[in-house]
Amino acid sequence: MSLTLQNLNQTNLSTVAPFYFSHRKNWKYLVTNEFGYYVHLTGDDFTLFIQGKIESTHPKFQELYDKLFIKDDLYEDKAVIAYNKKNNFLAYGPGLHMIVTTLRCNHKCKYCHAAVAPMTAKNLDMTRETAQKVVDTILYTSAPSLTIEFQWWESLVNWEIVQFIVEYARMKATALQKNLSFALVTNLTLMDEDKLTWLLDNKVGICTSLDGDKETHNWQRTYNDGDSFAKVTHWMNRITEEMEKRWSPDYKIGSLATWTKPGLKNYKNIVDTYIELGLPTIGLRWLNPYGFAAAERDTLEYSLDEYFEFYKNAMDYILEKNKQGIMLREMLSMVYLNKILNNTDSSFMDVRSPSGIAIGGVAYNYDGAVYASDESRMLARMWIKDFLLTPQLENGKETYIAMAKSPVTNIAIQSSTLDGLPGYVDHVYKPFLGVDLIYAYTQHGNIFSNFSKDDKTRIQIAMLDYLFDKLEDPEVERIFRSWIK
Repeated sequence: MSLTLQNLNQTNLSTVAPFYFSHRKNWKYLVTNEFGYYVHLTGDDFTLFIQGKIESTHPKFQELYDKLFIKDDLYEDKAVIAYNKKNNFLAYGPGLHMIVTTLRCNHKCKYCHAAVAPMTAKNLDMTRETAQKVVDTILYTSAPSLTIEFQWWESLVNWEIVQFIVEYARMKATALQKNLSFALVTNLTLMDEDKLTWLLDNKVGICTSLDGDKETHNWQRTYNDGDSFAKVTHWMNRITEEMEKRWSPDYKIGSLATWTKPGLKNYKNIVDTYIELGLPTIGLRWLNPYGFAAAERDTLEYSLDEYFEFYKNAMDYILEKNKQGIMLREMLSMVYLNKILNNTDSSFMDVRSPSGIAIGGVAYNYDGAVYASDESRMLARMWIKDFLLTPQLENGKETYIAMAKSPVTNIAIQSSTLDGLPGYVDHVYKPFLGVDLIYAYTQHGNIFSNFSKDDKTRIQIAMLDYLFDKLEDPEVERIFRSWIK
């Protein structure tokens, strides 16, 4: 049965809870709600649903009822619980704190978002005094659980400050009874056994970049001191070996891939390299137009259609490997699958409403200046400092209050809350979408994302189309659920 205006006018609002919907192929409908639940309905079942005529004996009744599409006397209480579960991140201030201990790096990657400084620029290192103030600010935030992440550029260049921050922050967190974890993002070329032992003794998680096979990785990640691929894979294996002894026999180091135009057609080799190294995850993330990447667009950038084709082909190949018993998960898809199948936020700041910018995660520059996100800190290297929350002030309390009261924080919340954005507010994927206001600002000069023109929104929708189509296959749904256990 086709959907008509007459059918919609007959919607029974006393029993049908608020929902979003879209027409799919073969006269099926995808129906979602504010809590992140979804259901597939045939055209006939959709008509019965909106008219409140789905009886308790109908095969779809229990699913619709359990997923809060049908109202009863308990609906409001259950809705409050479901909403709180999906949006619990709104209860606290920033939980992710990204620290740049130096602007120096021994690589000059072609796509570098950060526009690194040369190794000789020691004046661009974070000082001990600044590091102490940054930690004081972080420990003043309201979140009960905090992650300090040492971000690009290359944190191991300023090793003594990394050690100081970990030791000082842990001491303060213990006194304040806050849960604290650490993560180090590194290219691994400055790693040695002493550093590794210290990091693992202090339970610092380690993540690196691997851009695929040797040829692709070394082309993208220019390293003047030798073979970057050989260095990074050596230390990936060494870290995994040590972590398996200490933590878990199933441990594998985290790694990220950045995809440029030459790599799109080489996806099978890159995926196979990840599998050969025994890595559990791979990322198919879009190239961001910041730093050096903005200057190298002709060589590196690709069209949306090229990216969509690549994502589908790479995901099909990954699923093919999973069906053969080889576990490899795609990280961005896992973010959405957590939302779709678990109705939970996965701490991915770009895919929230409001966005995690300024209220979920913040970035501290080497000089202590606090930016609304890591991407906005990158923009500052391009002389765009519109997203500076505050310089580092006299003490942590003053700096944190300045962050919270910053006009940037206010406007970031307003511009990334989907309920106020045309095109997003009534979209079937609204429960799963988020807007990257920094990207929108970079592309269009406006932090309020234009639904019809925002490339990142189109990417999200294409990915969600793919995932929802695949979820209709029981074997693929089983694989996807295994990814997010």
